[in-house]
Amino acid sequence: MKLYKIFGKHKTWGTVETGFRSKRFASYEEYIAHQSAKLSTIKTLDKKWERLKAGLRERLADVPEVRRGANGLCLGARLGGEVEAFIEFGVFAIGIDLNPGTANRYVVTGDFHSIQYADASIDVIYSNSLDHVYDLEKVVAEVKRLLKPEGVFIAELNHGTKDEKGRDPGYFASASWDYVEQVVEKISALGLTVRRKSEMTVPFGGLHVVFGKA
Repeated sequence: MKLYKIFGKHKTWGTVETGFRSKRFASYEEYIAHQSAKLSTIKTLDKKWERLKAGLRERLADVPEVRRGANGLCLGARLGGEVEAFIEFGVFAIGIDLNPGTANRYVVTGDFHSIQYADASIDVIYSNSLDHVYDLEKVVAEVKRLLKPEGVFIAELNHGTKDEKGRDPGYFASASWDYVEQVVEKISALGLTVRRKSEMTVPFGGLHVVFGKA
């Protein structure tokens, strides 16, 4: 109920380009406030959170770049379940989020549209939160800036609204698409190359895509 008092009913969606939609916000500050409010709905021991970690661990086992001694950055990491999964593979990992809460061991405050770390400094960047972006081009530009020459970006993307077993965007989503392959094509067009791609079902249905620098 509190969220409805702050933001009203679900925001309207506008078409940015064919197949893609962006939630309409009055300002970037309103977008930040909207995304930051999600933390209050997350439970640390929620079963979905545990399923996220278990499913991700299984997929990371097939990514050779995820190795002991590598460093990793998780974007939009909330409480840090994905960070824990990377650490279990021996990766020196940290997450960023607009609102990581207090006393978060795994995630620090950060905005994936403008990341606070050095150019060409990261081996592996991961995100399952691209449906929460304000500007996909800015996020991909930041990923390209941060990755080492042989680094990889792992994007886990939910099925689009017109995909088989697709889903409508949730309340906190700020980006939506008709087909998940459109997002893969968009990221590729922005300068990253698909290295590997596979279907995933946990914690949501979609694609697990490993991109390298072009």
